[in-house]
Amino acid sequence: MAQEISRKNASLVSSPCLCRVSARRISPRASTACLGLVFGLGVLMAAGAATGCSRASESAPPAAQSPSVGVAAAALAGGNEPAAPKAANATRKIVRQAELELEVQNPGSTQTALERLAEQHGGYVVSAARDTDNGSAVDMRVTLVVRVPQAELTATISELKRMGRGTGSERITSDDVTDEYVDLVARTTSQKQLEQQYLEILKRAATVKDAMDVQKELADVRTEIERLQGRQQLLDKESAYSTLTVHLITAVPQIAVSGSDFGSTARHAWADSVAMSVDLIEGGIRMVGFLIPLALFVGLPGGVGLWLMVRIARALASRKRKQVQAALAAS
Repeated sequence: MAQEISRKNASLVSSPCLCRVSARRISPRASTACLGLVFGLGVLMAAGAATGCSRASESAPPAAQSPSVGVAAAALAGGNEPAAPKAANATRKIVRQAELELEVQNPGSTQTALERLAEQHGGYVVSAARDTDNGSAVDMRVTLVVRVPQAELTATISELKRMGRGTGSERITSDDVTDEYVDLVARTTSQKQLEQQYLEILKRAATVKDAMDVQKELADVRTEIERLQGRQQLLDKESAYSTLTVHLITAVPQIAVSGSDFGSTARHAWADSVAMSVDLIEGGIRMVGFLIPLALFVGLPGGVGLWLMVRIARALASRKRKQVQAALAAS
C-alpha cells in the first residue's frame, strides 16, 4: 500500500502538465513556494517508502542461513558446550580368594552351620575333609572349601568369625584379570573374523587340495576360538564367585603347670623309667628266645660239619707223616 501511494505521488510531481502550468501561471515568489511544497512531498514519499520496506521485511519469513554460516555456528556452539563425559570403564574382573583358620568347640556342628551359611549367601560347598585324632570320635580338624558370590565374601567371613572362639590365621588375596579378559575378547573377535574369511575362501576353492588346505586352517582357527572362549568362561566364573577355604580346629584349653605338681611329675617319671626297664628286659628275653632256635637249626649242623672237617684233616696229616717216616727209615 505504501509503495503504491509513493508511486502515485511521484507521478503527480513528475507530470509535465503540472510543471508547465506552474511555469506559466505562477509568479517567481509563488514558484519558490511551489518548489518547497514539491520538496516536502518528496520527503514524505521517501519516509513512506522506508516504512513500507521495514514492514515488508518484518512480515517476510527469515532467510535460510548458508551452509557455511550454519557450520560455523554449530562449531561455535559445540565449542561452548561442555565436553561429553568419557565412557565408563568396563566391569573389572577380579579373582578373590580367602583362607581362614578358626578355633571352634565342635568342628562337626560348625561345618554344618558353615554349609548352611554358604547356601544362604548364594554359594555352595566345593569339598570337605575331616581328620580325627587316632580314630577317636573327637573331631580335631575340618577343612572346608566353599564358593560364594564375590559381593558376599566379606559378609560371609564376618558371620563365620562369630561361630568360633578365635582366628588362628586369615589371608585374603585379589587378582585383577581385567587386562587378560579384554585381550581374550579382542583375540576372539579377530579369530572369528579370520574364520569368516576362511569360509569365503572355502566357497571359492577350485580344487580339492585347496579346499582341504582351507579346512585345515579353519579347524585350527576354530580350535583357537574354543580355547579363548573357554578361558573367558573360566575368568567369568572365577570373578563371579570367590573361593573361601576354612580350617576348623578344636579349641583345646591350656593347662597351667604349677610347682605343686612336682611330686606327681617325679612319680610319673619313675613309673616311666620302670616301664622302660621292663620293656628292655622283655626285649632281651624275646631276643634270646629268637636266637636259641636259630642256633639249634643253623649253628648245630655247622658245628658238626666243622668238627668232621677237622677230624679228616688231622687223619690225613697223620697218614702223611707216617709215610714220610717210613721212607726215611728205608733209606
